[in-house]
Amino acid sequence: MPEIAHKGYTPTIWESLAAAPHPSLSFQSSFWHSVAPAGPACTRLDGEARTEIAVVGGGFLGLSTALHLAEAGHKVTLLEADEAGFGASGRNTGFVVPNLLTGLDPRYAKEKFGPEKGDLLVRMLGEGGDLVFDLIKRHEIDCWGKQTGWMQPIHTAKKLDWLEDRVKQWQALGRPVKLLSRDEAVAETGSEAYHGAFLDPTGGHINPLAFVRGLAHAAVKAGVTLHIDSRATGIGKKGAEWHLQTDHGTLIADRVLLTTNSTGGGLAPKAEGTQFPITLFQVATQQLDPELRKSVLPNDRCSADTRKDLIAYRWTNDNRIVTGGLLANPLGSLERGRTHHLGRLQELLPQLPKLEPEFAWQGRLAAARDYMPRLMQLGDGAFSAISCNGRGIAMTTALGRKLAYWLSGGSNEELPLPITAPDPVLLPKLAPLAFSVWLPMGRREDAKDLRG
Repeated sequence: MPEIAHKGYTPTIWESLAAAPHPSLSFQSSFWHSVAPAGPACTRLDGEARTEIAVVGGGFLGLSTALHLAEAGHKVTLLEADEAGFGASGRNTGFVVPNLLTGLDPRYAKEKFGPEKGDLLVRMLGEGGDLVFDLIKRHEIDCWGKQTGWMQPIHTAKKLDWLEDRVKQWQALGRPVKLLSRDEAVAETGSEAYHGAFLDPTGGHINPLAFVRGLAHAAVKAGVTLHIDSRATGIGKKGAEWHLQTDHGTLIADRVLLTTNSTGGGLAPKAEGTQFPITLFQVATQQLDPELRKSVLPNDRCSADTRKDLIAYRWTNDNRIVTGGLLANPLGSLERGRTHHLGRLQELLPQLPKLEPEFAWQGRLAAARDYMPRLMQLGDGAFSAISCNGRGIAMTTALGRKLAYWLSGGSNEELPLPITAPDPVLLPKLAPLAFSVWLPMGRREDAKDLRG
């Protein structure tokens, strides 16, 4: 078994099947972990404690919700199984994307949730980039934050009509998005493979672990009680109060919000079962010649294209490129996770020298069946929110602020999501294998598109 086990983390089926002689692609092996400032000094929950609102999960969503609740004057306690940012929030590529996944757009959101909720959702998300960078500035978070823009280049000319329509939909909401021509896309990305691009100048990139640790510092300063090493192992209601059990204590609360996505460990099985866990591999290269920045992402934007098996990349402050993505076959995936995505990037950008995986790590995100966020009711006063779907930083930070306002007594009408009951996928124990089936199909579709 690879050395992936860590307190507060349940190995996925990928890690259970994979074996490799090299060190594991763990939290501590990530580039972000090597350079991020420390989080706040916190203790575990011992004994019994009482709070007004309990938040479970110390990622972007949980900490944004807790911070904004505390700033509104509420007594908030947050339980984190390991440390702030240990999950997907601290392991991703660090893209701040105020947008939905490829194939989803404002029109889809309005069809999915109705015109009112759909409009609230896309407007909230469109403002997510500005919110992230405002929090960085307001709380002086040292996370290499750069609001230089996010691009979505199209990998085939056949998607030009789709691109034009997508740009028009977001512009109709007053968003400052732009359509880049083929020449502009090539100049911005450094790759001749692209035929145009969607550009949102309010996006950008950060060190995600440093950002989530900065949110933790801000939350504690605002009055949030943050307990680390405090995995919630049980939840139940006694009278009007909710009781959350940990290995060493009990937290009693009037209201509860779970933000654990698929890593709750069975705390709320039906809610967790609404998602497909997905293992992602991330790689940071060796430090490269700064001259390369003149031709590769010269304006320091981040880029994630429109392939099903997309190619995403960005620069770091110290002249590394970070990239990553999915793998279809878990067998031997740890070694291929270090090399496969660098190979794809070198094909896309032939001007790069041979790339070495100086840092490599893996993480787990959760995707809903419709790739949209959800707010599920677990009981009177207890809820579970999921909102990552591969667009985590802007979406979760912005949704956290909205949920805080709602938990403070705001009306349901102002929520950007309907409140639903958990609706687990069929055979949730097999859900981790879903993308091993989907990815090869997506790659075949990508190849067909490129053949034209």
